Amino acid sequence: MGRAIIIVFSVIVMWALAHSAAAMDHESRSQSWKQKKEPKRLPCGPSNFTFYLHNTVYNPAVDNRNNFNSIYGRPPNISFPNPFSFGVQNTFEDPLTAGPSISSASLGKATGFYILNSFTEYVLFHIFTANITEGEYRGTIDIFGQVREVDPIRYLTVIGGTGDFLGARGLASNRLVKIDRVPPAKWTLSFDLDLYY
Repeated sequence: MGRAIIIVFSVIVMWALAHSAAAMDHESRSQSWKQKKEPKRLPCGPSNFTFYLHNTVYNPAVDNRNNFNSIYGRPPNISFPNPFSFGVQNTFEDPLTAGPSISSASLGKATGFYILNSFTEYVLFHIFTANITEGEYRGTIDIFGQVREVDPIRYLTVIGGTGDFLGARGLASNRLVKIDRVPPAKWTLSFDLDLYY
């Protein structure tokens, strides 16, 4: 009788241990499957980012072949007055810096174009990519929008990005820092970005 009780007790203990091991193995496999199935979350980039864009316009009246970084297309073929250069396009590859001086730390280059698109005032429709190749963050930021030259602050839209700015959206607040209209004309613009991902 005592021997039968010991055998029954041993069987119950062995069954409990086997059941517990199977449950732990199932839990382990379930967690492993979840880790494989859940997408890896990427760290977000900066919520605020500032750069300065420096533009020097090509002018055939002076020899600035070594330092210009933007060039205008021809005005449209129209017979009536066009005082605000409606339809003229400028293509650019401008240096970007961390500070307002051209000698500030380099961040990369902005490449794109703008079109003057108003008959009544100077309005520029911008599409460009800021290629950030130096500094704490690296990647591209795509910026799109319209600029009225009379506005002290111009608002453009951030529509995408790569690298540290992957999937960036947000607002680009643009200000004129300085301008020199003596040929070749030069100006510096600041871009303060408020970003989300």
